[in-house]
Order: sequence, then C-alpha cells, then structure tokens
Amino acid sequence: MALDFTDVTGVILAGGRSSRMGRDKATLLVGGSVLYGRILSLFRQLFPAVLISGDRPDLAEAGVGIVPDVYAGSALGGLYSALQAARTPWVFVAACDMPFPDRRIIEAILSRRSGQDLVVPRTDDGLEPLFACYRKTCLPSMQRMLEAGQYRIYDFYDELRARYLEQDELPRGWRRSLLNVNTPEELRSIE
Repeated sequence: MALDFTDVTGVILAGGRSSRMGRDKATLLVGGSVLYGRILSLFRQLFPAVLISGDRPDLAEAGVGIVPDVYAGSALGGLYSALQAARTPWVFVAACDMPFPDRRIIEAILSRRSGQDLVVPRTDDGLEPLFACYRKTCLPSMQRMLEAGQYRIYDFYDELRARYLEQDELPRGWRRSLLNVNTPEELRSIE
C-alpha cells in the first residue's frame, strides 16, 4: 500500500552562509548534479508542494516556493518560516547539503507521525533535526525560542509530543543518507 503524504510539504533549508565550505553548498556539484537538486527531485516525487527556505531567488524553479526567513540567521528560523508558510499541517525538512537523501528513511519517519508533533531520527551520532518532520503545532514553541534568542532546534522537543526514530528502526544505509557536506574535505571524501 502506498503511503499518503498529501498532508506534507517538503522543505529544503538553503538559508545558511556556508562559511565552513567557503562557497554556496546548495549549488555544489556532486556526482554531476547540483546538491540541492538531489533533494528537490526526491521531494517532488513524494510531496504535493516543495518550499525552499531562505532568501534564495537564485534557486527558484517552477512550482517551488521560496520562503525568506522571518527570523534570519539560524536553521530554526528557516524551519519556522517554512512551517508557517506551508499550506499543509506537516513539513518534512532536509538541509540542502545532504547528497544522498533516501526515500525509505523519509517514509519511515513520516509513517510514525500519527499522534505526534514531530518525528526525528536519533542515532549514536545524536539527533537529526534537519532530516525530520514537524507539525504546525510546533510553531508557538519555535517562536518563543526565536524571540528569546535561542536557536538550537531540539531544545523545544520536550515541550511537545516527540517521536524519536532510533537507529535500529531506520532502513539499512541510513548513515550514508544522513550525511551532510560542510567542508571542502568532506566534499572531497564523498566524491
């Protein structure tokens, strides 16, 4: 049976400064394709709407909304802005610097959202808040944090119904899928 994601908007976070990389991560070429384009292609297959979070008119494409940050300067601000702009009750968010997004992991996360406010993978490496799903019920907690100058995404999780997807619940190959590219050295290692 096919999973129904019509109540989910795909969100690509692309508002970061890429300071450790030294150049725009979203438009890096990996394996002959643009980094953010890998996620965009997968999201278009899964979700009725896709948004790019960040002031990125350069990434505009037909059918893809661009959402400038209401609270600039953090991933939490980008997530908040996109969740606020989404026309669906849920968003699935991915950072633009993830070269190997895996549909199976997205499906595993979204299939566990019933009765929850957010679902996030938790591995030996910690939480993966930028490859997770969030419900609009998270907005008040996010806004309170942003107004207080607190930007660590997972600091509000204890206030809501959070489902942690443990690594033994993730499909094989999850480590590769959750990889992100922050430095020129990391880029060279995946090429």
